[in-house]
Amino acid sequence: MGGQRLVRTSCVSPKALYARPMALRQLYTDAGSLIRRGQQEARIAAAAAAAEQPENSR
Repeated sequence: MGGQRLVRTSCVSPKALYARPMALRQLYTDAGSLIRRGQQEARIAAAAAAAEQPENSR
């Protein structure tokens, strides 16, 4: 048989190859900020709830 290989050339511009990782980096940065903000709000809410409870409530 012949030694033909199917070579796929992608039609992706260099600009798209550069922009996509940058967009993903921004997405993950934003997600991390939201997660940290949520965790901080949860800690504040837990501290406020603990402050409202009487010390020896059983």
